[in-house]
Amino acid sequence: MSKKAGVAVVGVNGLAGDMLTSVLEDDSFTFEYLHLVDADDDAGERRMINGQSLRVEPVSRFDFSQVAVVVLAGTAEFAQQWAPVIRAAGVVIVDTTGTLGGVPVVAEVNPDALTAAKGDGVVGSPDAQVVQTAIVLAALAGMGTLQRVSIATYQSMSTHSKAAVEGLAMQTGKLLNGQPVEKGALDKQAAFNLLPCVTDLDESGACAEERALTAGVKACLAMPALPVLVNSVLVPLFYGTAQMMQVSFEAAPDAKRIGNVLRRAKGIKVLDKSVSGGFPTPITEATGSDHVWVGRIRADAAEPNTIHLWIVSDNLRKGVAINSLKLAELLIKDYL
Repeated sequence: MSKKAGVAVVGVNGLAGDMLTSVLEDDSFTFEYLHLVDADDDAGERRMINGQSLRVEPVSRFDFSQVAVVVLAGTAEFAQQWAPVIRAAGVVIVDTTGTLGGVPVVAEVNPDALTAAKGDGVVGSPDAQVVQTAIVLAALAGMGTLQRVSIATYQSMSTHSKAAVEGLAMQTGKLLNGQPVEKGALDKQAAFNLLPCVTDLDESGACAEERALTAGVKACLAMPALPVLVNSVLVPLFYGTAQMMQVSFEAAPDAKRIGNVLRRAKGIKVLDKSVSGGFPTPITEATGSDHVWVGRIRADAAEPNTIHLWIVSDNLRKGVAINSLKLAELLIKDYL
């Protein structure tokens, strides 16, 4: 067996793990050998991948030396517990949990950052918000010098946790049946409500999601001085994510060219028609899609150097599964 071609997906249960196995079934990747691994209590079941039934192997008994790359999902505690074991076997980790450090890499934006992965041993597959933002900004950066970015995110419950998804389902059912609801995984009612900043605030008033998006975008674009302002809102959707983004350039761009530039960019689809239903939504267009969708592209009426965009994607599919599996594929093909 060639270790160079072997990949293990570790932590296949949960939201991210389920989507990883779903994408492996739907999409074509060049992994010669694939293993599914999870906590001992969750091992034993079988999953179908490209017509092959694969058993989920127990993590405590899995020999990581037989693979070159591990795509690590699951909880932060699970990742921290098993990352040292995986690294001791000489395996590069593509971390989807955001807890192990490593340079954040978006496959369409900064794949050259994988050069350092062999030495570091960890590649950060960043949050879905970072993935969709960086893909769009990388395309726009070719039109001129970026001066400032302002983003309002509208994130589904799956961007927070599985408990939040289950809580929204429970609360929605109770409210529709005239019953009172409990708060569940969040501090306030999620169903039929909007929640700004659901994690702890720092001294500046920014929450964890906002800090992660700001830092991740700057790192992926290699623009540490770029002002990136973020406001995050959790909305009563189960899956998907959306943004309203304002991008300011040093000089006014040709607004008519923006759509064409984005259409030519890897990982982006544009739906921008001034008719009813002429813009993408997280559910209708983005769900199940391997792309980031952009619409409502327009210049600012008061500031000609600023453009406005509406951006949506399938956070679990595009933001987590597609990106992390592409990084594993690139590592095996070009860097290990």
